[in-house]
Amino acid sequence: MATPVENRYPLFDPAQTEQFMPTAFRPVSAHPRHIRLAERIVEAAVAGDWPAGARVIEQELSRGLGVSRTPVRAALSLLVQHGVVRVRPNRGHILARSGAELAGFRLPSPASPEMILHDALISDRLAGRIGPEFAQSALARRYRTGLAVVQRALARLEEEGLVSRTGWRWSFVPSLDTEQSRRTSYELRLMLEPPSLLVPGFRAERAVLEQLVEEHTTLAARPEMAQEDPARVFALDARFHETLATWSGNLFVLSMVRQQNTLRRLLGLGSYADRARVAVWCREHMAILSAIAADDMAMAARLMHRHLMHAAAAAEHSLALAGAATRPVRARRRRV
Repeated sequence: MATPVENRYPLFDPAQTEQFMPTAFRPVSAHPRHIRLAERIVEAAVAGDWPAGARVIEQELSRGLGVSRTPVRAALSLLVQHGVVRVRPNRGHILARSGAELAGFRLPSPASPEMILHDALISDRLAGRIGPEFAQSALARRYRTGLAVVQRALARLEEEGLVSRTGWRWSFVPSLDTEQSRRTSYELRLMLEPPSLLVPGFRAERAVLEQLVEEHTTLAARPEMAQEDPARVFALDARFHETLATWSGNLFVLSMVRQQNTLRRLLGLGSYADRARVAVWCREHMAILSAIAADDMAMAARLMHRHLMHAAAAAEHSLALAGAATRPVRARRRRV
């Protein structure tokens, strides 16, 4: 007889759940006032066109924003966490990105109970702490929360294409943590993304295209961003592919591209800290955008196909390296 899900794994104290989450999924534990104050600091940087490297001084911010230094310090701490501000020895806080780059920047809101559960479910599934199938009631007991919170978390996961429902039971979709799953993922993307550039209804928005070109140009000029802020680099990669899917006018293509991006995001950001790999796909993205700007959609489709083939080869290589790193090394038997 199968052991019930709630007994097969140890129960977690909800207050301790965060320690089991990858950094990428940890909610922002900040007061809404501190988040708003951090955004006001960013708005000041944008309005004043502050250059990257400009000193960010607590006392001046306190005076300019009309608040004490304690909340300013908390807001700066948030901005450090999100790569907007850096701390330099003997210089204090400095701006990591220029005011122009920060236009439109927003910090995430404090995590709701369902988002904390949403992220914990993803983390625990990837770590093997929960099985591929489960019931709502079992999750409510395991995480010591209400059914309403569980239902909202599962609804979001379902919307993201990460779980499916059969009757009263739910199951996770296959992840991308095996060679076969990654290969089939890229096969799907090759079937979808290059042809979507050739549909008659494809319409690129000039302003958005120019913004993408500008962001890729910035990344190409500052390859160190890959190591400083891999989450931001991933966001640009994902936005590139989702924007092109949006321009196809096909909601099914967009839905599948978003799902694939979500699955890729779940694996972590290790490859997005690889400066060499990021430099390659950045150039490839810019070539595709250039072809779209020139209305040469046949070339854009060929370049997208080549880009995905390169990405698939790089993913296969990284998976092989990871497997080799975890494979036990056999000692050679010495002859006597």
